[in-house]
Amino acid sequence: MDFVKTAPLNATAGWEGMFDGATCERLETVNFPEYLPKQRWFAGKSHHIQSTRILDWTIFNSTNSALVLVEVRFDGGVSDVYLMVLALTFGDAAEDLQKTSPSAIIAPVISDRGHGLLHDGVFNDSVCRELLSFIQDQRDLETRHGRVRGLRGKAFLDLLGTIADPLPVRRGSAEQSNTSILYGGRFILKMLRRQEPGLNPDAEIGRYLTEKARFDRVPPFAGSIEYEPRADGEPSALAMLQGLVANEGDGWKWTIEELERYLETCAPLPFPEDLHAEREDPVELSQMPPSPLARDHVGIYLDSAITLGRRTAELHLALASARDDPAFAPEPLTAGDFQVLLASLQQHASRVFDVLKKHVPQLPDEVLEIAAAVLSRRTRILAHFSGALQSNIFQTGRIRVHGDYHLGQVLRVKTDFVILDFEGEPARPLADRRTKQCPLKDVAGMLRSFSYAAYSSLINYTARHAQSIASLEPWVRLWEQCVAAEFLRAYRETIRGARLLPENTDAFRKVLDVFLVDKALYEVLYELNARPSWVRIPLMGIMSLQL
Repeated sequence: MDFVKTAPLNATAGWEGMFDGATCERLETVNFPEYLPKQRWFAGKSHHIQSTRILDWTIFNSTNSALVLVEVRFDGGVSDVYLMVLALTFGDAAEDLQKTSPSAIIAPVISDRGHGLLHDGVFNDSVCRELLSFIQDQRDLETRHGRVRGLRGKAFLDLLGTIADPLPVRRGSAEQSNTSILYGGRFILKMLRRQEPGLNPDAEIGRYLTEKARFDRVPPFAGSIEYEPRADGEPSALAMLQGLVANEGDGWKWTIEELERYLETCAPLPFPEDLHAEREDPVELSQMPPSPLARDHVGIYLDSAITLGRRTAELHLALASARDDPAFAPEPLTAGDFQVLLASLQQHASRVFDVLKKHVPQLPDEVLEIAAAVLSRRTRILAHFSGALQSNIFQTGRIRVHGDYHLGQVLRVKTDFVILDFEGEPARPLADRRTKQCPLKDVAGMLRSFSYAAYSSLINYTARHAQSIASLEPWVRLWEQCVAAEFLRAYRETIRGARLLPENTDAFRKVLDVFLVDKALYEVLYELNARPSWVRIPLMGIMSLQL
């Protein structure tokens, strides 16, 4: 939008005037539909906006800002609700915002203060501090149709410590579906942009792990901002505050750096003949210690895989520790539960196979052979889901899990890890993300993440160097299998005796393979739509399973 040529909104009557009458109508019909698709956190970019409507709002009294809930309707009758924090800025500050953050601007305005801008309040430090103090003071605000409350977590005061000056404000740069605000080295506030009624699993699990389970391998829960509608309807979380964890980056970034060094070292070396025998199933490999040759070549990452496996099991034990809380108490995975799960996974698999077959003519030559091999296994893979019912799965429990577990969801903290982001898979409904599941869903997610890191590093490395993929592939396979084996060994040793998973190795593998296949098929579908040349990675993952 060209703000110089656009007629300004009339802000003379304040927020009440802007959210009523002709000014409100223009916001809803012109400004919001143009502004929202440009935001990284807006999930409806692939849909046409039919209309927007302000559902509820309230003013922050000490700042020139407002909390607003906006309903966005798309063609086809689908709708979403988004949280917006709006602010008004005038004078030199407005000019600076125009230069530094033009995408944050919603519309020009005019009032008795002169010309200014209506914009995302996250880009105003005073508004950001108001959000933090709202939680700290546990304040309440009436909205037009409900109430907003600040909830201070038990860890808040310890995390705040003793400070004389306001905490410096910094905006996060890597978020997509949410918006992060950092306060010094103390806190990070996650604004939950896309709103759904009901408990947010990230806030719910974060609070439980911090205050009840006292699990210290997650960012400590420090508070939240909750919305309660006055009419019938469930409350929802508008924002969650956590302690800021000093770290060296996420697990994915660190793993890719380690793999780059690994490939540089291995590229000039012939693959040792005596290591070919070790290319086995990771579950089997986890039953025995790693060979000295494997440890020499793969190096310190094996120790990190052990630590991550142990922390993952400790997370699951913590999530299963509250026997008196119905939202977290573990439940048995019955034959009926497992049958419903497998039927759903079979439907998903059939859909992916149909899409893969349709895409075969467009696939790159180097992918055709493995795609054909996977398609030839369609009957065997679908039968594998049914066959899993015959295994000893009834030692398997259902608990709250991470739900979207991969290397990007862990932070590297010295030689350890901190686990974050318990929202689950963003595309799934909130109720599904709060459902108790087999903990091997998380285990499979991390194993597939190891595989993705290994083979994406191979693709990137060979694109920059002249080496053949074929000569380096055995090294990558060695890395993936050894790392997966160490992760699994530490995980199973730590969780043993909790009665959450089959103790029998064959039964454990059968249930794990169900989730590995489903995850890899999900990846096939994603890559066919996004990066067809990379579909080889999940296809190889499927072929590596002993189905």
